[in-house]
Amino acid sequence: MLYNALLSLTALMFCLSLFLLHRASVLENDFRNLQGDVILQLNQPRSEGVNGKRAKMSKTREDIKPSVFQKAQSSVKISSRRVKREQSSCRAPTSFLQLRAKTNKQPVLKGNITAIPWTVSLQQGNTISLKENRIVVQDDGYYLVFGQVLFETPNEVMGYIIQSWGSIQAGPRTELLCCLQDMPDEDPANTCYTAGTVRLFQNEELELVIPNRPSVLISLDSESTFFGVIQLN
Repeated sequence: MLYNALLSLTALMFCLSLFLLHRASVLENDFRNLQGDVILQLNQPRSEGVNGKRAKMSKTREDIKPSVFQKAQSSVKISSRRVKREQSSCRAPTSFLQLRAKTNKQPVLKGNITAIPWTVSLQQGNTISLKENRIVVQDDGYYLVFGQVLFETPNEVMGYIIQSWGSIQAGPRTELLCCLQDMPDEDPANTCYTAGTVRLFQNEELELVIPNRPSVLISLDSESTFFGVIQLN
C-alpha cells in the first residue's frame, strides 16, 4: 500500500514538473515576443523622434539666428546712440576765475576810487584770465560775475561797483553790478556781496573798485574779500 502511494506521488510530481516546464516555455516565448515588440516600438519612434527633433532644432536655430542678429543690431544701435549722447554732452570744461585780495598789499587809491590788489585763487580754462588787476574774457557769451568785500569802516555807507572796460562791442557801459552796505557805529564788520549774469564780449575787462572812499578799511582774508567770473556757455 505504501508502495502504491509513493508511486502515485511520483507520478503527480512528474506531471507537475511537465506542466511547470510548459508554462515556463510559454512565458519565455511571450517575454521574447513582448521584448521584440517593445524594441520595435522604441526603435521606430526614436528614429522619427531624433530626426524630428533634429529638424525641429535646425528649424529653431534658423529661427533664432535672425532674432539674435536683430538683438545684436539693436544693442549696437543703442550703444551707438548712447555714445553719441555722451559725445554731444561732453564739452570743453567751463572756464572760471576767482581772485582773492593780496594780503601783503593795501588797497590802492587812484583818484576818487580805491582798487584792491588781486591775485589768482582758483582758475580753470583759458577763456578768463587776470591782466593788470582786471579780469579779461576771451570769448563772447554769458558769464556769472560775482564779488564780495568785507568792510570794516564805521559810520559810513560802504560799497563797490564792478565795471567794464576795453570792448568796443560792449558799447559805452561801464557799471555792471553794484553793492552797498550801511555800516554800524560799533564793531563794524559787514560783508557786501553781489552777483549777476551778464553778456560779455571778447577782450572785455572787468574791474572791482570802491568809489569815493579814500579811507576805506577792508579785510584782506581770502574767505572775506574775493572777485570772480564763471563762463556759462
